[in-house]
Amino acid sequence: MKYLMEKPVLALGLLMFGLFIYQVSSDQKWSIFQNDKFLTTSCKGVLVRLEKKVPANWKLLCEGNNLAVIIDEIAVPPGATNLKTLLYRQLANHMSFVARNSHTDILEKVMFVRFKLIHQKLTINAVTEGKFIVKLSTLEAAEHIMTHLKSTVQVKEDTK
Repeated sequence: MKYLMEKPVLALGLLMFGLFIYQVSSDQKWSIFQNDKFLTTSCKGVLVRLEKKVPANWKLLCEGNNLAVIIDEIAVPPGATNLKTLLYRQLANHMSFVARNSHTDILEKVMFVRFKLIHQKLTINAVTEGKFIVKLSTLEAAEHIMTHLKSTVQVKEDTK
């Protein structure tokens, strides 16, 4: 301590270096200074219940208050004639699965829900809001589900 009092430039340099390291660590999310497990979001509340019920080929992630659902290796029958129709049907089924197996109050507060269905020939990326997915838990008729999804879900297709 006495040495730092004799060399004030060194003390100031150490202080500035410490502030620089803290700022870089908060930007780069270094685990030394940032601990995200104590930050609560609605997405993490949805994950608690969903992780127990999803199949092995699903991957659930929280991106802030946004939920990302990545589904690898979609199973399609070998004699299927229209791959796109089958994948869209599975997308609707997976969205209703998320709606029925999570708490509706918590899922409404999730900002965006992103689905990514990966198949060998086609990848479907879909984005919607949490409040719109909640409504899928109450809809029963296929035409109501179809019109709801058309008006609330944005889809992008990537062919391979």
